[in-house]
Amino acid sequence: MADKPKHLSLVPPTEPDAKTALIERVKARYRPPGMLQCPKCGGRAVMTVVNGSWIDEKGRYQRGTMTHDRVCYTCDKQGIWSPMMPPEFKVAKEPKPRRTKPKPVK
Repeated sequence: MADKPKHLSLVPPTEPDAKTALIERVKARYRPPGMLQCPKCGGRAVMTVVNGSWIDEKGRYQRGTMTHDRVCYTCDKQGIWSPMMPPEFKVAKEPKPRRTKPKPVK
């Protein structure tokens, strides 16, 4: 029973091709806390898509309905929908400590 079947064997992983190696290097770059980065391509260009914008009678821009927010621009050009918001957030700064002393009563 301890013998392995002869028709099953482990295949070592292959070397990544040039494109995959480049994407992994880009994704491994230093990212400051709070900066958005695409989990698929490593890009940092963010895009917001708005549908139905117009110019009113006074010549001012009126924003329409936002259809997509914080989407990776590079992936969108290739037809891939990749949201940039991470599942767990990295806070840019530590929050300020709460007030410890009670306010004086007047």
